Amino acid sequence: MLGVVPHDLPPVSAPVITIDGIIENDATAWLREVDARSGLRRTKTALTRADSLRAFLNYVLAQNTSIRGATNAHIIGYIRTRTTGPRRVSGNTIASDRSTIRGFYEWLRDERGIPLPITLDELRTPNGPVLSMREGRGIPKASAAQTPLEPPQIAELLAAATTRNNGQNYTAARDAAFISLGLACGARADTLAHLLTYEIPASPRPTPRNRKPTEGDLIEIRLPAAEVVLPAIRRHLDRVRRFINPETGARRHQLDRWTPPKNPIRVATGPTATFRGIVDTDGNRRSFNTMTAEDRRRLVTETNEPAMIFLTVHRGRPLSERSAEEIVSTVSAEAEDRAEQAGTVFPHVTTHDLRGTYATHLAALFYFGVPTSAGRDLDGKPHRVNIQSAVKMAATGLGHINARTTQLYIQQVGLMASQYSINAFLGREQQ
Repeated sequence: MLGVVPHDLPPVSAPVITIDGIIENDATAWLREVDARSGLRRTKTALTRADSLRAFLNYVLAQNTSIRGATNAHIIGYIRTRTTGPRRVSGNTIASDRSTIRGFYEWLRDERGIPLPITLDELRTPNGPVLSMREGRGIPKASAAQTPLEPPQIAELLAAATTRNNGQNYTAARDAAFISLGLACGARADTLAHLLTYEIPASPRPTPRNRKPTEGDLIEIRLPAAEVVLPAIRRHLDRVRRFINPETGARRHQLDRWTPPKNPIRVATGPTATFRGIVDTDGNRRSFNTMTAEDRRRLVTETNEPAMIFLTVHRGRPLSERSAEEIVSTVSAEAEDRAEQAGTVFPHVTTHDLRGTYATHLAALFYFGVPTSAGRDLDGKPHRVNIQSAVKMAATGLGHINARTTQLYIQQVGLMASQYSINAFLGREQQ
């Protein structure tokens, strides 16, 4: 207001936790300390801890208690919701949750004199004894919940991406294309973030002899360093194709803020039928399989554009792996909020869950007999296989070779195949 002297407030660098617009003092004070002691990784560490603490706080509030009033039973119940049911998350996220809960309550004990609601055990390690939080121990950190989305949930996730902010920005189109690419080929986050426009299979072009060329529901794609040709689910790949279309795709609007890197690798000749790579203006042949992430970020096409598919919205820079992971998490949070408003539940989705969804749906399509081309088998009919064989076929390119993972997929594919038709997996009908 005019005539009122503004408060002299210091800038806020650490995350702030609020409840109904009011700052939660304990949580915010702890995050400030985490931020201060995290060194060069301060921002990323504090944000990760804030995400975990915010999720836990929402849970305890739903139990009609406060973060100070949480008991051991509340913590066990929270971990149970994160490891089972529709809201389960990855093993890495659980490890982060446990580390956050332990760190916060140890700080609350030391700084505020609040008794610990957790149990700390002394464990022997090669580096000496350490204290470990008992609640939730034993969940493999490197494992993932592998929550495969069902066909209708894919539509919900993509709708959340395309209609965020009323669909009034190009972020929506990029995020939907990123998620679709993960669903199409099952690549990991770092691979998705660094794929090039050259590596997306082009749509077949009309010829005088074939004016309306067709494609199969599964088409071939080769990812960087992949030892096999993977079948990509075309209906998801088509969204990526539309996004990168140089004439009509939304990606072209993100090039306005792009500036070439200081040390670009300029393409003289793109990939050919016999060489999967480029030749730069210095005459060097660079294979896609051996090209590093840094090289990919420096690559500039013949038309003076970035070769990487996904860019940041505000500066037009190549997307980082961290930003790529945040795309899926942010869109998932939107879908979760919409489901909650509608009185339903939507599972939290990560890039790894897109990978699990791809493998599950691909195995289901193999089970239903969908070929990896527009053709049929020798009898002119789809060639169906049993679920076990379908899962092994789908797992070949993803590296799922252990018996436990394979058995999990067999159960998931069998359940989905009994609930949904082939048309549902191919997006041809609403379930």
